[in-house]
Amino acid sequence: MKENTAEVDNLFIQLKDATDKDTILDIENSILQLWQKTDDPFLNDIIALGVEQMSNERYKDAIATFSHALIFNQKCAEIFNKRAISYYMRGEFNNAIKDLKKVLELEPRHFAAMSGLSTIYKELKLEKHTLAMLHRLLLIVPNKEGLTSQARSLRKKIKSN
Repeated sequence: MKENTAEVDNLFIQLKDATDKDTILDIENSILQLWQKTDDPFLNDIIALGVEQMSNERYKDAIATFSHALIFNQKCAEIFNKRAISYYMRGEFNNAIKDLKKVLELEPRHFAAMSGLSTIYKELKLEKHTLAMLHRLLLIVPNKEGLTSQARSLRKKIKSN
């Protein structure tokens, strides 16, 4: 996984400065694509199979596929992220949270993992955890549409309780 390449670092600089929602989305997608690639063609094929299974809503199969991929590479944050999404789609929030925390351990700038945790925490009504993730996201993508207002409104709600 090429998480620490100069290209990814440059994209993060662009992401922080971007103000247009389409540009932000394009940069995020570019980063995610780079993260998903490994130097191992076999592992890339396994990941692609898992992504295809996710696309076909075969989440149990995708979890098995990504778990298999992790046997070969425990340092690929995006494999953990994809498995977390599959767990989430099956309603297995604890497993999803565990994987998303591992993603952030491997790649602290992983905005998709932060967003995923924020969503899960919101569904579990863990408002302080949700707000903490929103704050972390704002450090990475400060101009993402609706993020600031979402954090502001949640902060007010927490203060009023």
